[in-house]
Amino acid sequence: MTCSATAFRRKLLSGVGLAPLAFMGGVIAVATAQAEDAQVEEVKVTARQREEKAQDVPLPVSVVGAKTQERERLERLQDFAQKVPNFVPSITNPRTSAMSIRGISGISGGADGSESAVGLIVDNVFYTHVGFQWADFVDLQSFEVARGPQGTLLGKNTTVGAVVIRTQLPAFARSATSETTFGNYDRVTQKLNVTGPIIDDKLAYRVTMYYDRGNGWINNQFNSQQLLDNNRWGVRGQLLYVGDNFTDRLIFDRLRSDEYNNYAGIIGDSFPLWANGTRATTYSQNVATRLRQPILTYNPYRPYMTRLGKLDQRTTGASNEVNYQIGDNTLTAVSAWREFTLHPNNSTGNNLLDISSNAYDVWVDQYSHETRLASPAGQELEWTIGNYNLYEKVFSYNHVDYGSDASQWFSNNFNANPFNLWGLSYRNDGKARTFSTAAFAQATWHIDEQWAVTAGLRDTYEIREGSNFGWIQGLTNFNQIAAVSQATGGTTYFDTGGQRKTVNSLSGLFNPSYRFNENVMAYGSVARGEKSGAVNTQALPILNSRGVFQAWQPVITKPEVSWDYELGVKTNWLDNRLIVNANLYWNDIFDFQSVLVNTDYTDVNGVPIRKNFLGNIGHVRLRGFEFDGRWSPIDRLWFTFAGAYTNAQYVDYAKAAAPAEWLWPASSNVNGAPAPLYMSLSGHSITGGVSGNNPVAPVSGNVGFNHEYPLGPVLRDYGFAGPVTLFSYSNAAWSAKTQLSNPNSVYPLFMPAYAIWNAGVGLKTDDEGYSFNLWVRNLLNERVFIAQTVGSGGSNGSFSTVTFSALNPRTFGATLRIKLY
Repeated sequence: MTCSATAFRRKLLSGVGLAPLAFMGGVIAVATAQAEDAQVEEVKVTARQREEKAQDVPLPVSVVGAKTQERERLERLQDFAQKVPNFVPSITNPRTSAMSIRGISGISGGADGSESAVGLIVDNVFYTHVGFQWADFVDLQSFEVARGPQGTLLGKNTTVGAVVIRTQLPAFARSATSETTFGNYDRVTQKLNVTGPIIDDKLAYRVTMYYDRGNGWINNQFNSQQLLDNNRWGVRGQLLYVGDNFTDRLIFDRLRSDEYNNYAGIIGDSFPLWANGTRATTYSQNVATRLRQPILTYNPYRPYMTRLGKLDQRTTGASNEVNYQIGDNTLTAVSAWREFTLHPNNSTGNNLLDISSNAYDVWVDQYSHETRLASPAGQELEWTIGNYNLYEKVFSYNHVDYGSDASQWFSNNFNANPFNLWGLSYRNDGKARTFSTAAFAQATWHIDEQWAVTAGLRDTYEIREGSNFGWIQGLTNFNQIAAVSQATGGTTYFDTGGQRKTVNSLSGLFNPSYRFNENVMAYGSVARGEKSGAVNTQALPILNSRGVFQAWQPVITKPEVSWDYELGVKTNWLDNRLIVNANLYWNDIFDFQSVLVNTDYTDVNGVPIRKNFLGNIGHVRLRGFEFDGRWSPIDRLWFTFAGAYTNAQYVDYAKAAAPAEWLWPASSNVNGAPAPLYMSLSGHSITGGVSGNNPVAPVSGNVGFNHEYPLGPVLRDYGFAGPVTLFSYSNAAWSAKTQLSNPNSVYPLFMPAYAIWNAGVGLKTDDEGYSFNLWVRNLLNERVFIAQTVGSGGSNGSFSTVTFSALNPRTFGATLRIKLY
């Protein structure tokens, strides 16, 4: 083999499987590096389509390396959030997951036809549906987070940022590693990685398997089910072929979970007074009147859930990446397929009530192909051009299943015939389809040793299609049709018909940087990003109280447009022992996609008809400051610190939905004043109490350390002749008091300030053959809520409820890692 071919193979082996991504805008680099042999872990990032040190990238990107991931057992997105400021994933169940950057996640709460404002890219494949976020990410090479719009290098457009994950490559040196963890709540986690050659220097394989099983920490008093448990497994197989002038990487993975993660706890009765001061009928009073049953509990940790089943989730995917050398340039082609399936089994009520369950069976089928041609690094002008194509099908199958108490509850009549609704199912079959093709180009001109300018442009042509069809299953007589109509607000049979929209959008980036000296680099950026219009897979007809058609909800929303402005600095001092980075940002988002409420129509009695739908908010604005750093006062000891101030506001949102306590009936009018149709949120902060948004902490940060201390061959009397190192780490992520309620609510609700503190200590052999550590997570036993509602006691009302964060209460255990060969 020639020297040039050998050099090319080394180059491709270092770059194959990269997740190249242009991130327009951003924030500081949070390179949570670890001390090893008196050196910081040199984690490489791929924010500009090539491997670089985080400090050399004039775009703010956060990165967590493999050493950190292994040592601190960071496996799920919410684990990495404790290392990266202003990144808040709410991964509560497979369908309602949402990754938030700077307080914006896109439409959370289960909008199957929408895309996240934060993209997820794994091994060069862009994952579209939020359900793909539901996974354990193990055997990683790096985890990267970037802020601001992206899209001028690869993948699909996003408007506020992206998460990029790279897994480990197959290796030509044989090795196998086993990791076993035991923790409280009877949790057992097992991981196994095996890699090696099939054909020496030509073909290698890697197989990664994991299993995670443990009891939940909330007990269902009805049948002793352990809620919020862990029960999942996954396998990923890889083949890597290396030729003289190309590489080919094939990946197949399968993920499965079967857990009780569809739970929100009752914390109290509904409000006793409407906002106008008149008395409201509480939910418990309605239960007593309509069903003649008592309330058994207001304790969210001891519920009585009826007919609750697990969420059966499955993900399967395959991808193939080819890198081919054409002269000095590299041609990359990535083809991928991915499927997501969800079958939930939701409860029909708490307190042993059997009213109804509302669940969505979801199936997503995604195909993508990307081609890129890139110049080599290190030239005066570095460039990349390419094409990206996506085809996606989404089926969102909603079914409301009525129980034995449904007829009495919805008719407000204890003597109603239970069989009018019992056993029926009201169903919606929502569909969304996307075809997207884009051309992109980006170049960096190194004007001299100090000045550099990066510019990029992307043109995307997209076709979005959607529809929704509703019907009733199990009917035997007309009384049942009338009962379902009453329970659903008049909606029974309907068909929106297929709707179609085409759009052509532009994204762009202008990103200059100036290096004052080897210690200080300043940068700025202006970026534009655009997100596709969301498909409202639950679009409904609006009917009055007599069943007369009023209007259709929109099936496809407007696209979302983001303009982002960044100004930052990256510095290093004391021979790289002290690194301090900071960033200012201003991000305007127009036609922001969210869950809205339509009240433009009234029934024959003049009462507003309120229906949720996917729509657009005129203008939201994100502003703030972020910083991070790390400091090594002595060899093998590193302190890390980071923080963020976030100001997220609605600028133009005049027709926002009113909170529940402002929706009093006409019988409760005071001096003839009806309940408001809308309440403006313009000028108010974005909070967790507005549909489609996650709570935004105004101030957050984290501090931590990691340390390694050589002990020498202290275990030689126990059969370990080699040297041993003592290691320890600690990290505390703090969040300020956060508003969970709608700003217009007269019953304000907050998540108090809290800190999630993790720590661990252990021993490892210097040849990395063995590692044993004791660890604790959430040492302060914080109970974090991501949503809290003030219940309404109306005909379809609810208790006051709370949704738990995916973070568990205090957990502790031990992990043994063994290199088998």
